[in-house]
Amino acid sequence: MKKLLKYFVSALFPKRCAYCGKVIAADELMCSVCAADLPRIEGTVCPKCGRGKELCSCRGAEMYFSRLAAPFYFKGVVRKGIHSFKFRRSPENAEAYAVEMASTVKDAYGGTAFDFIAEVPMTAAGEKERGYNQVRLLTERLGSLLGIEHRQGLMIKLYETQKQHGLSRFLRKGNLTGVFDVSEPSAVEGKTILLCDDISTSGETLNECAKMLWLYGAREIFCITVALTVSENGRKDIHK
Repeated sequence: MKKLLKYFVSALFPKRCAYCGKVIAADELMCSVCAADLPRIEGTVCPKCGRGKELCSCRGAEMYFSRLAAPFYFKGVVRKGIHSFKFRRSPENAEAYAVEMASTVKDAYGGTAFDFIAEVPMTAAGEKERGYNQVRLLTERLGSLLGIEHRQGLMIKLYETQKQHGLSRFLRKGNLTGVFDVSEPSAVEGKTILLCDDISTSGETLNECAKMLWLYGAREIFCITVALTVSENGRKDIHK
């Protein structure tokens, strides 16, 4: 009976590639075409911004987090998939992205003992408009894969701001000042925290969240995202 039910569910709601949306087998996470075309971050990377050395433009900037890592650059099929995940109601994509993120965390932070994982927050209004919190879905699945406690709602966003990707580096910093807070300050004191987001452009969102965790006494903060932006011609301001 269960097999029959599973068959009908698969027929009515077929599983789709998390990057291009094509129908795939129930035990797959992506199609073979996208698997061969993923813009992976490989080779020697900057430990601060997470990009390849040739694309790093962080200039040794001081950040409140220790490191940032991601499996992909935000382009090609990854850009298409994440856009669908964020704006076209494809919450199921979280599974495929979390698997890739978990592998990156193990490679980049393998010797780090995290006390818990937390997500970069949305406002209640933003979550209602979108229909779900895509970063929370990523964080829940990633925490489960890594065996790390997920502190849902630890970070809070106090009000909506302009989108970071449309602003200059200078305005990005001011745009986020005072936007984030921590719901349980005592929970972060002395803790090593993994902070999760979907995309990083200039790093200011992650840095502002990390700053609040640090002000409340966090021992160390590491960051993980699905993808990092990079300009078509190479260098660009980094982090979201």
